Amino acid sequence: MTVQHFITNLPDKQRQIMTILRSWIFDLGPQVSEHISNDVPSFQLHGALCYLMPEDEDGVILSFNRGYELPKKYDLLEVKEHKHVKSVTFYGVTEVQEHEDEVKEILNEAAALNAFLARRKK
Repeated sequence: MTVQHFITNLPDKQRQIMTILRSWIFDLGPQVSEHISNDVPSFQLHGALCYLMPEDEDGVILSFNRGYELPKKYDLLEVKEHKHVKSVTFYGVTEVQEHEDEVKEILNEAAALNAFLARRKK
């Protein structure tokens, strides 16, 4: 199953939210790749970057794989099930749009962190 197929089969509200978030992730550049991992859309850029998960009937969770390592504290993010992952849950398109600047900043920080760690490994 492709990520696009996964998103297409979601209820309308979740589909709209995921489509917006996915487009912002791909705004990071052409090196971003996606696949289904653990039954959810996952995105890579110099390593595991983030993933999207449906939440109940309405919401979508955006989780950052290295959220705990982000250099700046973001009030939008919280720790849920995994101590290394930080997430934010959105329940509507308006809510997503209201947080656009902060989400894009976090995405850029996460991408920069992955790039830094990838260079350090070499």
